[in-house]
Amino acid sequence: MRFLQNKEQKAVVLNFSREEKCAVKKALADFPEKDVRAPFEEKRWLIDKCTVTLYKTGKLVIQGKGCENIAKSILKKLLLKEELVLGIDEAGRGEPTGAFTISAVLADKNRLRELRDSKKTKKLEEKRVLVEQNCLASLTAIFSPEFIDVARKSGITMNELQRRFIVLAPMLFKIPALKFKVKVDGARIKGAGNAEFVVGGDDKCPVIASASVLAKLAREDFANKRKRRTWKAKR
Repeated sequence: MRFLQNKEQKAVVLNFSREEKCAVKKALADFPEKDVRAPFEEKRWLIDKCTVTLYKTGKLVIQGKGCENIAKSILKKLLLKEELVLGIDEAGRGEPTGAFTISAVLADKNRLRELRDSKKTKKLEEKRVLVEQNCLASLTAIFSPEFIDVARKSGITMNELQRRFIVLAPMLFKIPALKFKVKVDGARIKGAGNAEFVVGGDDKCPVIASASVLAKLAREDFANKRKRRTWKAKR
């Protein structure tokens, strides 16, 4: 795992689900505790001169010299099992201009714990490097404004485009040696197979967050920013 380190603050950020927070607190129970400084902080510890803060959201921030080594030791102490996930997220669904993009990332979620929802993530280009270095595979579909207009006029909604992607992407990545779960950000889309839909998933599952990063960057990089003429039509 490669950690992205803030050179000025010397900090590493890891992200855990609300269910995983209990395991984090148990793993760090033997270290000296410090007083929390804000209502959204749950616990603070002092580990080898580093301050380790667990937030109620599941974010774990390690600050101080040697923070990368502390982060690695915490992950090792947690004895997290490999969990392969195919995370899927989209960008641009509700926008009046530009492309609609959908990305899928196949990865062990433990290798991408520095990622959160792209809307809350700064330095997306650095995060893309992290995704590319730690994922097994990725896939992005880009639908231009003109394609969206033609699809809508034909009665094909953006939900339907996403449903097709969710059904087809796992087939592309399916090989006997890999077993993975498909997790999608948002509310369930009817007819999307056995995929698990997670509301707020891009802030709960690091692999979904990875897909969020790739989808947003693909939309930003796509040169066609023209208006969608069917914007007022049913999305």
